Amino acid sequence: MDQDTTGPMTRRSLLKRAGGAATAGAVGAAATSTASAQSDLYGGYLSDTGNFDGATADATGMDTVTISVGAGNQGLLYDPAAVVIEPGTTVEWEWTGNGGAHNVYNDDALSSVNERLFESGEPVDATGVQYEFTFESSDTGTHPYACSPHRALGMRGVVVVGSDNVQGDTVPFGAEEESLNSVAIFGGAAVFGTTALLGLSAYREMFSEDDH
Repeated sequence: MDQDTTGPMTRRSLLKRAGGAATAGAVGAAATSTASAQSDLYGGYLSDTGNFDGATADATGMDTVTISVGAGNQGLLYDPAAVVIEPGTTVEWEWTGNGGAHNVYNDDALSSVNERLFESGEPVDATGVQYEFTFESSDTGTHPYACSPHRALGMRGVVVVGSDNVQGDTVPFGAEEESLNSVAIFGGAAVFGTTALLGLSAYREMFSEDDH
């Protein structure tokens, strides 16, 4: 006689679907939260910037801050994407040599002071190139900037002068990667916990039905 496996198979399928739905839901919620943070801050200027998760790197108290030009797997990012400094701080952009020719130019139309404060010049494809600019008290505000060849690909950044002008959360300068890892770990734990609860519920239901 053939064994009837319709019931148990259905329950197992239901459990798989429940676990998959929980995972997809948690991941989707995390993605929605990140997208919302990106689109709302700094006028959405960093909404397409891959390494901006809504947190601004806090470099207040530092005399000089270095930002990598050509960061990321494809070399099409500034790192960090957003940084807050105090007046009198010098920001130094340093080229990695990755991702092709890059430059740095202040998007004056979106800047708090409505004038182009800094511009490195023509795009350069080299390693170790440096460009620096010192932000004074008169420059207090937010200063969006971009790479002219790769602006449309999300290679953008924001320098915030003065803590009062920060939008969203801050993380210590240099700790952006650690912060992102913590978010990933927390999200994974949430997914695991939700899936485990759904699995336990389905398990109890299966044995409850088998008892009858």
